[in-house]
Amino acid sequence: MANNIIFTSGSFIDTTILATASATGVYTPSTTNTFYDIMGGTVSYDRRLYGIAVTSTDTVNIQTLTVALNDGVKDIRIYQGACPVNSGNTTAIVNFDLYNTANASAIFAGQADGNGVTYFNLKAGWSIKVAYSTTLVGNRVLTFTTFGETYQ
Repeated sequence: MANNIIFTSGSFIDTTILATASATGVYTPSTTNTFYDIMGGTVSYDRRLYGIAVTSTDTVNIQTLTVALNDGVKDIRIYQGACPVNSGNTTAIVNFDLYNTANASAIFAGQADGNGVTYFNLKAGWSIKVAYSTTLVGNRVLTFTTFGETYQ
């Protein structure tokens, strides 16, 4: 085995759906200006993040999303992005790319692999959290999809 390289990574895709407690379905009950994990920190391995997409069924309000890193103890706010009304919920409006916004570029666009694909390495025990600004009414939800690779 001395001459073999063992590849120990795997891909992941996670979704977190935030809604008010009155929404029907399988959602995380949530309130405004409270941070929720969209990429949890309870894992014991590093992860390479390639993207964060957001879908909103809110047909009335633009949602200001505050993104934070959490070191297991405290939330460290790193940037904000404005999620358009109804993004990703119709064919006319695409999902909101929370990873590749101008506000996120100082954090997430700093590293690229050999093919030029940008990524962000998240240390074991750390998480990415998000808070939203305007109350979600009725069955309106925000769906966060994170994707990347794990390194175990």
